[in-house]
Amino acid sequence: MTSPAKTMFAAVLALTLCWSLAGCGTYAKLTLESPLTGATLTPRLSTMAYTFRDENTVDIYLSDLSPDQLDVPFDDNAAGWPTGQMMHIHMFIRPSPGQTPIEPQSSNCTIRHMILAPGATGLYGGGGFLLPSSSAKSGTFGGRIAAGTLRLQAASDNFNDALGPTELRASFKVKENRELAATMARRFEETMPRPE
Repeated sequence: MTSPAKTMFAAVLALTLCWSLAGCGTYAKLTLESPLTGATLTPRLSTMAYTFRDENTVDIYLSDLSPDQLDVPFDDNAAGWPTGQMMHIHMFIRPSPGQTPIEPQSSNCTIRHMILAPGATGLYGGGGFLLPSSSAKSGTFGGRIAAGTLRLQAASDNFNDALGPTELRASFKVKENRELAATMARRFEETMPRPE
């Protein structure tokens, strides 16, 4: 027969394991591929957050920069400007069978992908069809984009557009984190190259 102390220890151990593994269910897999040049980009985006206004309005932020790097305002010089990537996916309508088109050729989200390098920044933008796999209110939001399209929208003078017009495939599962999402949104805006 199991003693109460052993039962309590097992329960605490199981709860500790759940807490330590809580972030393991999140992921982001993205591929950007140019049909013209054949160039492919598969960023490892490890920092993820989403926020939402309602089920139709969801903002997902993904980056290969660490939360510590994102926490400090970027300084517009080679020493303080990180090298990395940030992506913002804005879903503006949740697809609903019988009410909205549900096919990859439709569009229900805008996509912005920023590439950062010392002295050079490029912003790719476009749209696609995001098919959610969960509710925005669930605390974890997942989905996939089968055929998004992006092209360079703005860049600093020294940026080399190695991709050209690009197709995006993405799948992700992200935890809600309004504070981190707000920080990533600010960093996105402060590094935005302005069109001439």
